[in-house]
Amino acid sequence: MPEQLERASPVEPDPDFGAVVIRVAADVLATMFFEEAVPAPCDHSWVPVAISAHIEFDGSHCGQFMLSVSPATSLSIASGFIGLEPEEMTGNQTSEVILELANILCGALMSTLWPESSLSLGSPELVNSEHSFTDSMHCCFVLPDGMVAVSIGLYSGTGSI
Repeated sequence: MPEQLERASPVEPDPDFGAVVIRVAADVLATMFFEEAVPAPCDHSWVPVAISAHIEFDGSHCGQFMLSVSPATSLSIASGFIGLEPEEMTGNQTSEVILELANILCGALMSTLWPESSLSLGSPELVNSEHSFTDSMHCCFVLPDGMVAVSIGLYSGTGSI
């Protein structure tokens, strides 16, 4: 985790943050990836084996977006997006689709949370999935084949969620 987030003072979340993440994530997963996402209590025991993506963003708000997807869910999402059977998928294809999901979901969340802001998104990168989640800006979802976790962390002094 970047040092800035570890040192950042807690940012008071907008009370509607969870509702926004739930709505946007569910819409993106249903529309683009043909998956039904249902909000779920957080249990991160699956995260060490997840495929995780990270995106830095800056501008009127600066921070990072993190997405973790359980292995079975990542395969299901990727095969639905590409249009192949799960057994036809390669690990590289699955990773590329998770990076694309992170990019789409991050962009959709940023434009919904801060529609009047000026933000620049970095390129999504695969990361070690043993990152910590910020409870106040974090949501987990259950999908038919497993779990998805979405987190947004802001660097101190850059606005609030």
